Amino acid sequence: MKRLGEFYREKVLTLPNKSLIKRVLPNNSGEIKIERDLFGWKLYSGEDFVECHSEEETRYLKVFLDAGLREIHVPKDDEYLQNILPELERLKTRIDEIINSYLESILDRKIREKLRHEVYMDITK
Repeated sequence: MKRLGEFYREKVLTLPNKSLIKRVLPNNSGEIKIERDLFGWKLYSGEDFVECHSEEETRYLKVFLDAGLREIHVPKDDEYLQNILPELERLKTRIDEIINSYLESILDRKIREKLRHEVYMDITK
């Protein structure tokens, strides 16, 4: 199974620099949610948010925000983003299932979240 870092390197970082946008994500400080408003899409983490130009970009950023990353390159082409998004979301869901199956036995929430964060930092390399 691919790691998030491998997927990112293969599918995103191989694109020409002119077709990428560097985005800075808010701290993962609470519930992560996606909302559409009058002017576009927003990805919320607690009270902080980042504005996005499409639902695909918002879903893409959500995966990496949940994994704990702060800076990420986003493909400008929404069609390309739409093509890679299902695989990315499946990969993230599968990784979450595996991590959560091991973290079930840890009762302390702070320790569980810290360990989850450390695992994600390792698999996004």
